[in-house]
Amino acid sequence: MIDFVKILIKDLDPSELEGNTLLDFERKASVTTGEIKTVNRYGYAITPYKHAYYKGIEFVIYDTGTVFFKGSLHKYWNNGAHNYNNFDLKAVLLVLNDLNDKFNITPQQCILKCLEVGVNITPPEPTNEILNNCLLHKTKLFEYQKNSEEGKYKQVEHSQYIIKAYNKALHYKSKGFEIDSEIMRFEIKYTRMEKLNKKGIFTLFDLINYGLHNFKNELITEWENVLFYDNTTQIDTLSTKLKYRMLEYSNPNYWSGLLSNNQTENFKTHRKQFKEITKTYSNNIQKNITEVISQKVDFLNFNTTQIDTLNILSKKVELVSSTPSEKSVCKVTGLDISMQKENSLLLSHTGLKYYYLTDKKTFEQIKRRYLSGKWVFSDYKMQIKEIAHNIRNTDSNQRIKQNRLYPSGQTNLLTTLLTN
Repeated sequence: MIDFVKILIKDLDPSELEGNTLLDFERKASVTTGEIKTVNRYGYAITPYKHAYYKGIEFVIYDTGTVFFKGSLHKYWNNGAHNYNNFDLKAVLLVLNDLNDKFNITPQQCILKCLEVGVNITPPEPTNEILNNCLLHKTKLFEYQKNSEEGKYKQVEHSQYIIKAYNKALHYKSKGFEIDSEIMRFEIKYTRMEKLNKKGIFTLFDLINYGLHNFKNELITEWENVLFYDNTTQIDTLSTKLKYRMLEYSNPNYWSGLLSNNQTENFKTHRKQFKEITKTYSNNIQKNITEVISQKVDFLNFNTTQIDTLNILSKKVELVSSTPSEKSVCKVTGLDISMQKENSLLLSHTGLKYYYLTDKKTFEQIKRRYLSGKWVFSDYKMQIKEIAHNIRNTDSNQRIKQNRLYPSGQTNLLTTLLTN
């Protein structure tokens, strides 16, 4: 249920992270002068910092000594690759345990500054249709957003939180993942901590002890606060007047027009009528999704009462996730390529993309060795193409050199010694 977090880590010596072999810290500096940047692109002063990545989590150490980490705990469970599968309570606890094991960070040290709570569900209708028909949340219009990390999604921003709805399947299919079902994500992103603090939640430890299952009612409430146009409404059975009304109701500009003209009571009246028509003459898709959200929260927290949270957080448990299982190695780089086709001999596009998504440190090491300076500032797809090409060339050159040193038919001293 947890996804993105922004965490202030208290009582941690930055040198512990700087000396951790899993992290490769770097700074942003001017290409021209080599000076560390102290102003942002808008000209405002910023505190210099260094940062490093591990399994999709960014660790940030400011020169003041303040330490943050931010990123998706769900993606961390999947080695930084994705967050479209199930991420249940036990998996959350194992991730927290792994952070403690590898970086000496305890949940008690992790002060929440931003938190996403939501569920991935299989919706009763195509996800895109559902997103298109989410008109407003409370009294604010949904807007489409797009970025490389989250794909295309819809959101409404409130003063303390953001409501977001995604087509997870479409986003990850476009990245090359094989997904054979619809996946819709609905989530609440807490951008300010007041609502959580009132629940007694200040740290990750507080969050787990509060219980993720207790967010079910909040998720359902916020989903039901969506003004949703149901495509299954039987328009032909309505009176001419109601047909006209439903045509108006399907247009988000109609609702925003009522609100902008201070027709609050009129807005409430028409919203009530709209919901009554939908309830009577449609398949009630929104209600069905409410039930699916409820069931999914229960599923992800099914063993809540059986799990001793304090006990599992105190144990050293190896993190288990969807990593390549059978070991095979690239004959040039020596890196694991078990995520590629079974008969693979060299690190190829598939493996390079895997390292790009899951292990930025290793990917950067590959770049330094096998990528020409000509392509350093190109996008990652072009870099992957060129790296794969250079690895193939390296293998080819090694074979040519070997054949030149030991032509076919020439007696090889090593072979002679081994056969005698």
